[in-house]
Amino acid sequence: MSETKSKFNAVVFPGQGAQKLGMAKDFIEQYPAASKVFAMANQILPFDINEVCHENIDMLNQTNYTQPAILVAEIAMYEVLKSEFGFQPKAFAGHSLGEYSALTAAGVISFETALEMVTKRGELMNQAASDGTMTAIIMDEIPFTEVTDIANQNQVDVANDNSIQQVVLSGLKSNMASAIDALSQHYSNLPFRAVPLTVSSAFHSRWMEPVEHSFLSFLQPFKSNINATHLPQVASNYLGGFYPADEDQLITALAKQISGSVKWRNNMALLKSMQILELGPNRPLRGFFKTIGVDITSVINVKSATKAFNT
Repeated sequence: MSETKSKFNAVVFPGQGAQKLGMAKDFIEQYPAASKVFAMANQILPFDINEVCHENIDMLNQTNYTQPAILVAEIAMYEVLKSEFGFQPKAFAGHSLGEYSALTAAGVISFETALEMVTKRGELMNQAASDGTMTAIIMDEIPFTEVTDIANQNQVDVANDNSIQQVVLSGLKSNMASAIDALSQHYSNLPFRAVPLTVSSAFHSRWMEPVEHSFLSFLQPFKSNINATHLPQVASNYLGGFYPADEDQLITALAKQISGSVKWRNNMALLKSMQILELGPNRPLRGFFKTIGVDITSVINVKSATKAFNT
């Protein structure tokens, strides 16, 4: 283990969309702490996590496989940063699915519990209606309330409030077309981009409410497995602030996160005065932090980890 004391005191984990074939493979090859996480996952999952993460791109991009795969890769990487580089963050956040990595890293839930949760979450979301879609709205400075109102008038919801320059809309395909048309006309005098996302349904929208209810029922028995004393260290996408030390609020917020908006701008504001490390297969969160004038360090492989902790 490196004797270097970590200069980072906060960690953020990306969620679905950050997956990449070969993720965490170099960690597994070089560090037993990472291979142990993958081995543990294979004792729990009904599929080979190594195949999904490192060999089968089609499986990796299916929601029911993507979600557990990202959790496993991120926790494997995190365990190495702890054991080899002395990483001991004081605050934790994750974007959407990444919130489960944050809760695990913070010691609120065990890795085994988190893996059961995200496996069920991925299965339920994969079964959701396939006539949904998501689109990123990109502008120099988004008038959030106005964009939300126009989207809502077309039965489309804000799925992610990512930054002053990007929000993600979610809804049925026919409604999305109407919403984008209305927004394009309304902002015809401004730089405006609407970028469709490759997703299987309308995640983080009202159309996920049946999934939310099913997931809430699934989560209830896990209440006794929660270490609530560490909850105030973890940011909640749904609540916007840090979690209170309350198991019921955690269970409710995790369920509501599926159909509710990810309040990432609020989460970033909680951490902006800290030294932040982004940890995951890719680095999508770095750009969001830049919009609030915060530079963060991203670790996506062993090489970047070594650089981050030794410079």
